[in-house]
Amino acid sequence: MKLHLGCGSNILDGYVNIDKFVKSNGVINLDILELPYPESSVNELLAEHVIEHLTFSEEKKFFSQALKLLKVGGVLRVEVPDMEWVFRQFLSQEDQFKDFYQVGALDHYFGNGLLPNNRWGILTTHIWGNQNGDGQFHKNGYTEKKLLSIGKLMNFSSTAVSIGFNKGTQVLKAEFVK
Repeated sequence: MKLHLGCGSNILDGYVNIDKFVKSNGVINLDILELPYPESSVNELLAEHVIEHLTFSEEKKFFSQALKLLKVGGVLRVEVPDMEWVFRQFLSQEDQFKDFYQVGALDHYFGNGLLPNNRWGILTTHIWGNQNGDGQFHKNGYTEKKLLSIGKLMNFSSTAVSIGFNKGTQVLKAEFVK
């Protein structure tokens, strides 16, 4: 069994696509902190751009549940904004606030568009979320070192973190193996 947690509208074949807020065909509406699956029943958990939406207390619950659900050798894959990169970018860019954020706009971003070349644009939403609806607020952040520490703290058998890019933003891709 493979679970795609916080899938939004990104429906993946071969996965059980789960999201608490998105009502769509092919999506099961569940809270990712209260999954009704038996212990050691899951081969893979995929959480792309979802765990940064968890509070500090929900974070530990999420990783504990992931460890419980995974079979031995099972993998938790997460992708999150690289907060070190985001903050460095934010501080090094121009501070040109042009317009108020337009809720629901997919490319407006304070009048500065999707490029990470201005503090008030997509970089701002990587810090606080796009706030376009329930579940769209960032409450947490991740660095490579934090992800590696979580793997060790939670007793995963191995943790690897790589750097990638998603829509012009540096992201961290972590793989936690039970």
